Amino acid sequence: MPRQKNFDYDTKLIEARDLFWEKGYNATSLNDLVDTLKINRSSLYLTYGDKHELFLKCLNSYLQLKEKEYKDATNSSEDPIEAIRNVINAVLDVILHDTKTCMFVNSTFELARIDKDVKRMLSKQTLIAVKLVEDLLKKAQENGQLSANTNPKTMAFYMITNVVSIWQTQILFSNETLTRQMADILLNTIVK
Repeated sequence: MPRQKNFDYDTKLIEARDLFWEKGYNATSLNDLVDTLKINRSSLYLTYGDKHELFLKCLNSYLQLKEKEYKDATNSSEDPIEAIRNVINAVLDVILHDTKTCMFVNSTFELARIDKDVKRMLSKQTLIAVKLVEDLLKKAQENGQLSANTNPKTMAFYMITNVVSIWQTQILFSNETLTRQMADILLNTIVK
């Protein structure tokens, strides 16, 4: 008869996610996971798979959370330009006030070049965010708020990928004024 688990799957997944988020994939050892989750190795393997499988589950959990935040921000206003501003400002708020760097950003630089599964997940999430912003830009174009010469898809890629530059600036220089100025420049790219 199989042993009953004495822990909640989702709670432990969040604890593992937070550990990977804080330390990164490579710096997180199996011992770190066992100690943090307070479950034995066999339970960890039986429930979540190996370290890589667990990381992918944690990254997926994080990406779902971020996707919801992006959707909430894009739905926060009927005005498409205002909705885009809300998205950028929501990210800016996290950049300036969260003590941890975005797990998406960390995973991009740590793993996306060498781990096809991580790259696939991050690419998919980027395309989702791009599509949300692209749809808003198309609406803005339709109602005359955005130049007809602007390619909404290219502009959406530009905006989403440049959010990483804003993270990088804050990480390297811890200069709130400069970070806010970069966000303003990004927002000003959509003005007609």
